[in-house]
Amino acid sequence: MAIVVSHKGSDFDALAARALRQAALADVIELRLDKIGNPGLEKLRAFMQSAKKPVIVACNRADAFGEFEGTDGELLELLHTAAEAGAGFVDIPWYLSLELGEVAGKCHRIVSRHDIERVPADLPKYLEEVREVLYEGDLIKLVGQATSTEEALRMLNFVGEVGGGLIGFCSGEAGAFTRILAPILGSPFTYAAPAAVDGDPENVPTAPGQIPVGDMLASFPPGGLSQETAIFGVVGNPAKHSYSPRVHGMTLKAAKLDAVYVTFEPTDFDLFLERITHENFRGFSITAPFKGDAFRLASASDGKSKSASAVNTLLRDGKGWRGANTDATAIEETLAAGFRHHADRLSRPLLMANMHTLILGTGGAARAAACAVVALDGRFSIAGRSEAKAKALADELGGASVKWEEIATTPYDALIHATPVGSLAQPDRSPIPEDWIRPETLVLDAVYRPIRTPLLMSARSRNCTAIPGGEWFVRQAREQFQLFTQTEPDSNLLRAAFETALGEDS
Repeated sequence: MAIVVSHKGSDFDALAARALRQAALADVIELRLDKIGNPGLEKLRAFMQSAKKPVIVACNRADAFGEFEGTDGELLELLHTAAEAGAGFVDIPWYLSLELGEVAGKCHRIVSRHDIERVPADLPKYLEEVREVLYEGDLIKLVGQATSTEEALRMLNFVGEVGGGLIGFCSGEAGAFTRILAPILGSPFTYAAPAAVDGDPENVPTAPGQIPVGDMLASFPPGGLSQETAIFGVVGNPAKHSYSPRVHGMTLKAAKLDAVYVTFEPTDFDLFLERITHENFRGFSITAPFKGDAFRLASASDGKSKSASAVNTLLRDGKGWRGANTDATAIEETLAAGFRHHADRLSRPLLMANMHTLILGTGGAARAAACAVVALDGRFSIAGRSEAKAKALADELGGASVKWEEIATTPYDALIHATPVGSLAQPDRSPIPEDWIRPETLVLDAVYRPIRTPLLMSARSRNCTAIPGGEWFVRQAREQFQLFTQTEPDSNLLRAAFETALGEDS
């Protein structure tokens, strides 16, 4: 597997200098000459000799996310010049493959085909039409624009099924993860953007969804990707805000495991799981709004998942998926530690059996919170924007329900917030007004990004014991890691990874 770092620019000398500065980060360098055209044999030859890495020369039109506006003849002449200059590869659009013909020296041809609007519906036909215009020794590159995670998976599965050195992945933000995973499924090349270190305004991705090479390398296991690399990921919508890739990724790397951890944002969870067919996919962290769907689709689930009717962890189990719920254990541990700290603050003993917890929310996190309270012998009530959902959930789990407008007058000892309000997805908002928060209570916010939510800041002003969602997150991630890998994580490192992610966002 080779990482191709793709560079483009409007001046050849500046482009060449930038590409050479970053040559150490690439296995293969791609020069995109869309805006430059043919710089001439001597300049190209000098670059090839300086690069000391294989070089791809490409000149893309708008139909391949490029800006070249010259004639076909000019494009063909440029690629022949590049081959004569010592390029390792030239990239030719499939519809000009026969017109280009054979190229000089030891140069190989990459015959590429892009669909900049979608992942083609009939990928076998799409590929076969390219095969009809190949020369011996050619590589094939197929790129489709992913409009969803599910479509990106269809392309990824096709790459795995075809094998035989097909270069294939998706463009677009929805398909960015395919650039990391395609080599695991057999693609010999994947394409990355330059590292954003030069302060050069042209040092940018050459196609939508390209990942900066530094970020791509950081996501790889210590020994690099292989066809044995295990794939884990967080699944939610939205999920790009999640710290899970950084926390799990760093912990996997520290444990020297051959595994990657990426982000998936499907819209149809059933279709998503149906398309996760390759055995390298080993497990997922499930977040909103899919915890109920994951429970429904799991072939088997642990007791905590059954109690909560929600799964936040899926593990490959033969041809099916086994569900687990690490939220409940994490909340139990966080609440128990929080109440001990709360008792110390108040200088009086607190018995969990005497504590009443009010839970805000009716989703999977709220379910897990209610189950945790029950496991600690406490009592709970649930309040939700939908009174019917709150009552149904409370009745199911053995608690009481509270109308949203009655929160301010409801007595409680602990408040658990289990909705996305106040997160970066719904920022600068508190789920309830400050004067609804009962003074000197314990307040736990499931939101962990940002760490200082409006709810927690209000809680501190009411002299409450405020517990950030990071405590919940780190504890559930630790148990997830154990389930994913059957190894004990370095808990200090896991927490440090979380704090590092916080620092990067602050």
